Amino acid sequence: MTRSTYDDELIRALKRPDVGELQTAVSAYHTYSELKGKEREAYFNECPAPLELFFSTADDPDLGMALVALSASMYDDPHFLFLVAAGPLEDILGKPSREVIDRVVAEARKNARFRWMLTGIYLHAVCDEARPKIAAAIGTVTESDPVPPRLV
Repeated sequence: MTRSTYDDELIRALKRPDVGELQTAVSAYHTYSELKGKEREAYFNECPAPLELFFSTADDPDLGMALVALSASMYDDPHFLFLVAAGPLEDILGKPSREVIDRVVAEARKNARFRWMLTGIYLHAVCDEARPKIAAAIGTVTESDPVPPRLV
C-alpha cells in the first residue's frame, strides 16, 4: 500500500496536539498489558493517568480511534493489539454515531491490521446498527490469522 492511500486514522492521530501524551499512554498500556498480578496493580497505581485514557474512550470516539491507530502503528504483539481492540475499539462501537461507524469501516477497508484488530472485539457488544457493517468489514479475516504488517 502506498503512503498516499493508507491510514487516515493514524494521520488524524498524529496531527492531534496531544499526540505525545497519547503515545506515552500507549507505551504505558503496553507495559501494563505485559504485567501480572501485584506487579500490574502496582504499575497502575504508579502511573494511572496515561492508563486511564484507555478506560475513558466510550464517550470520546476520537480519543479511542487515536489510541487504536497509534497502538497498531507502535506494536506487533497480538495479545496487546487484541487488548486494545477489546478495550477502546469495542467501547466506541457500543453506541457509535454513524460517522464513527463509517470511520471504522473505512479504516478496515484501507488497513489490514485494523481489520484484523476488529476480530478482537465481541460482536455482541457492538450496537445493532453497526454489527452487520463491522462483520462485513471483518470479512474472512480471523483472530488466528497472523498480525498484518504495520503501515508505518
